[in-house]
Order: sequence, then structure tokens, then C-alpha cells
Amino acid sequence: MKIPHDSSNDRPRGGCDCLPRPDASPPLEVGPAPALSASPSDTPSPDAPPGETYVLRYEDRWFGIEKRVTFEAEDIAAALALMEHEPIGNWAELTKDGTVLCRRERTPGGGADYWTVD
Repeated sequence: MKIPHDSSNDRPRGGCDCLPRPDASPPLEVGPAPALSASPSDTPSPDAPPGETYVLRYEDRWFGIEKRVTFEAEDIAAALALMEHEPIGNWAELTKDGTVLCRRERTPGGGADYWTVD
């Protein structure tokens, strides 16, 4: 079956001409790039104390290999909050300056995991 259509009009079918046509659009004007400035909240204060460096050593939940992640956090509470995003398997330990601060273990039988503070 043949559907008749008018070939004198080059507009797309369906009544929608939503794509710009190169011959119908005006030339693009390129001006100078706007100046970027950082707000005061984006720049670190020179008086702010540096974060403490922690090392998280753990068994990866997916691959079963040992991993080490070094990161900075304001204090141990912030470090524990950051660690929740890592895929920790059966064990983990958090150290600072070579001293073990706490360990993550599991109850016998694979139950809930918990942290012990050293």
C-alpha cells in the first residue's frame, strides 16, 4: 500500500520540526569566557587545621583481597563515617601513625559485624 505525501515541503513528517536546520539558524556568536571566581566558602582557610591521616586496611567484600586506603579526616568519628562507603569483607582495621585504633570483626557464624576499639 502506498501512502501519498507531499514532497514539495521538506519538513519532517509528524508535524514536528524540532531539530535545528543549519541553513535556518543564525551564525553562532562566541564572546569572551565569563570570569570564574571562588566563593569564600570554597577556599580553605589558612587557619584551618589539616586533617589527620588514617589508613584503612581491609578484606574486599567482592574480591577477597586485602586493600589499603589512605585518607584524611577531621577526627576518628569522621573517619568511621567515611569508611562506611568501602566494601569491607570479614575484617578491617583503622590505623593512625602506625597505631591500630579499631578493628571490625564479625560474630561467630557470620552474624552482625561490630567495631572494637583498641
